[in-house]
Amino acid sequence: MADGAYLAFVAKVDAFAQLAHAGQAAYLRCEHGCDGCCRVRRSAYTVEADRIRRHLSTLPLTQREALRRRRDRLDESGESKCVFLDDDGGCAVYTARPLICRTHGPAVRLPDGELAWCELNFTDLETADVSTRIDGSTILDVNLLNHTLAVINAQYIAGTDRPARSPLAAALDPVCP
Repeated sequence: MADGAYLAFVAKVDAFAQLAHAGQAAYLRCEHGCDGCCRVRRSAYTVEADRIRRHLSTLPLTQREALRRRRDRLDESGESKCVFLDDDGGCAVYTARPLICRTHGPAVRLPDGELAWCELNFTDLETADVSTRIDGSTILDVNLLNHTLAVINAQYIAGTDRPARSPLAAALDPVCP
């Protein structure tokens, strides 16, 4: 049941992300290959990691093995980069990516009420002018997103000893030999 709630929430977040991109388009530079937000190692809620695992299980074994080798190289090098970031700046698990990845780029409202966005966007505006130049209905409330996702995840893992979150790269473990 929580998996269905998660998928329904993903659909809502994706629809809002489209609205945000459309409403903020004049100031956004996001495009395929723009991967600055992927140059960190992220964690994911268990419900998100399991969605990625299911997606990975549909990929050819050679692709899963290549992702595992990439993870091992990143672990050895200590490089801060998402294991699913392809060489061309694309995402190997794009259709199953976590919600945080779906909302990067446009301006979002942080829990403290401040706005934040990718540093590559809004470059032609002063920071103080961003909130006056974009429609507030296109700004995602990160606190609401995180709270809703945490509730869905808590329902998803209820009655298990699974952790609430894990490194995103751990999604490779069950599907890679």
